[in-house]
Amino acid sequence: MTQKIGEISTLSDDSLQKLIKESGAINMTSLLPSEKGFQEFFDSNVDIYNFGMDFLENINPYQKLSNYTLKKYFRAINPETEIAFVGGVNLAVFLAIASSVKDGDSVIVFEPFTSNLKAAVELCGARPVYIPLKGPEFKIDWCEVQRAINATTKLMVISSPHLLTGQALTAEDYEELQRLINGTKIKLVINESMVELGYKNHEGTSVNFYPRLCQVTYRVGSLNIPVALADSEIAYCIAPEQLMATYRNIHSAIAANPNLSRAEDYINILSVEIEGHMLADFLEENYKKLLEALKESKFQPIRQTAGYMVMIGYKNYADIRDVEMVEKLIVEKGVGLLPLSWFYHDRQCHRYVAMNITLPQNEFREAIDRLASL
Repeated sequence: MTQKIGEISTLSDDSLQKLIKESGAINMTSLLPSEKGFQEFFDSNVDIYNFGMDFLENINPYQKLSNYTLKKYFRAINPETEIAFVGGVNLAVFLAIASSVKDGDSVIVFEPFTSNLKAAVELCGARPVYIPLKGPEFKIDWCEVQRAINATTKLMVISSPHLLTGQALTAEDYEELQRLINGTKIKLVINESMVELGYKNHEGTSVNFYPRLCQVTYRVGSLNIPVALADSEIAYCIAPEQLMATYRNIHSAIAANPNLSRAEDYINILSVEIEGHMLADFLEENYKKLLEALKESKFQPIRQTAGYMVMIGYKNYADIRDVEMVEKLIVEKGVGLLPLSWFYHDRQCHRYVAMNITLPQNEFREAIDRLASL
């Protein structure tokens, strides 16, 4: 392998994946959890995805999701008028944006973001207004949000827990959000696709607990991510009937419904309480292993309460761009990570890289040992 650090001046996903493959590096760049790593967490002779399903009532997935939401959040939703199943989280978010804005509107977007919200907002004729999450904890600065709101602001897109940072909105955050949009016509898209992946110290707060916010919110969730299955990407959106009517109309115009029998399978897994917590336990165990392995190193994993992506700061190691750091780690240590700058609209470097911690244990252990030795 003759690739030298810095040769890729404008690193793209294609060139990153090519470099990882050519180097034989351990690939920790996937934005989806590893089914293989999750299954290894259990007895390989046990089919966890069928365990406990026989006793679950045979009802349609809309009613089943409604029942699950009522049990988990004490929130009643109408399965006939307030739920839509769609082919993945990115599509679910896009449909909510398309249902809410028009030419000349503005949309508040928090960075870093993982779906291409810039393109989604601009396709709908609106203008994205970017607000960076404040490090080192990557929290929302509500004073900055208040300054950004004006007469053109029609929508705010929030992820909680956040895919890259593992940070979640607190009760105080929801109260501040409610205060900020009170008396406005601002709608919300709240992506809770990782809400089932909270660690033991995760507060577990959801927009579902705030009835006034629910009246103006498209709540997006994932069925396949919390169970680490990728054979079918299935997301759902829950919204009040008047919002859902437009959402469903746009959905029917551009995409078909996903496999609803697979959606039912996923909800069955989530509905069995022991399995609903399995992936979260696996993630927390790996997160603690990462913290322990890197505690004497010059890397600083950020503190988080949920999720399978972990961000690592390298400010104490080198003053170089994150794309250069990623190349260095691939070439010198055989570990493939993601540069955080990819998830900002202007590719601004904050000297963080991100990793997926759901790999099988032998690969995961080898990767973090290599990082610790840098």
